[in-house]
Amino acid sequence: MKLTTQRLIEIIKEEYKSILAEKTITMGDLDLVFQGSNKVQLISRQGRTGLTKMDARIIISAVEKYIGGV
Repeated sequence: MKLTTQRLIEIIKEEYKSILAEKTITMGDLDLVFQGSNKVQLISRQGRTGLTKMDARIIISAVEKYIGGV
């Protein structure tokens, strides 16, 4: 399969739009990364991290805000 210049430009534009659409919320050592309309990624800088009830509430409210009802 040959990759044309035009197709390469389209792929780069799609990836760029995808990156710009991402929203990140930082809570202490945790990052919530919203990717598109239905994907959320929880990233911790320290590996496994325990969540408090307050953390869970913040996560739920952020998901509701960016994705819709949980």
